[in-house]
Amino acid sequence: MKRIVLAVCIAGALPLLAFDTTPFKPRIGVVRAEGTSRHDRDAHVQNAVRNALRDELRSRGFDAYTAESTIEQIGRSDDRSADFFVEIVGDAETDDYGGVDIGGRHADVTLGVLVSRVAADVRMYDGVTLELIATESLSKRSTAVVPTSIGLGDHGLFAVIALPFLERVQVRSVARACAREMAARVTDVVRGE
Repeated sequence: MKRIVLAVCIAGALPLLAFDTTPFKPRIGVVRAEGTSRHDRDAHVQNAVRNALRDELRSRGFDAYTAESTIEQIGRSDDRSADFFVEIVGDAETDDYGGVDIGGRHADVTLGVLVSRVAADVRMYDGVTLELIATESLSKRSTAVVPTSIGLGDHGLFAVIALPFLERVQVRSVARACAREMAARVTDVVRGE
């Protein structure tokens, strides 16, 4: 009798092991916009915005990834591995306005005003039907006075070193600010708010 009761208890408990207690994480693919090339001048800005959006969505509990495909390419394939797709269509640029040289006997620094702008439409698509669910527009801008070059030397030899990495740092800062706002809007759409 004890063996029958034990067998019934085990048989009754096995289906309980099939339940997954982990919460559902919607999978969101951040796709490349149509008409953008991975090799054009502003590709690093667009990639910075896409990667920052992916990271921000992950920090909010979503299973987010970046895809090198466009919505049109995903529509032609049968492999749609996301619950939602996000496409960022927009423009980003960084302009350097002038420069002021501050120099001494053996060193020279050029300060410039860098203005970075990101303006984008964020389009959300259903992962199964690729139906457009929502479109949001936003823009961010950052202005900073930064050193754009440093010169060292004396009257016989002088070398100038450009500092383009500071421009990229500012672009990433604007991309992260833009991605935070995009992620908030995507979260609202996913949760139905």
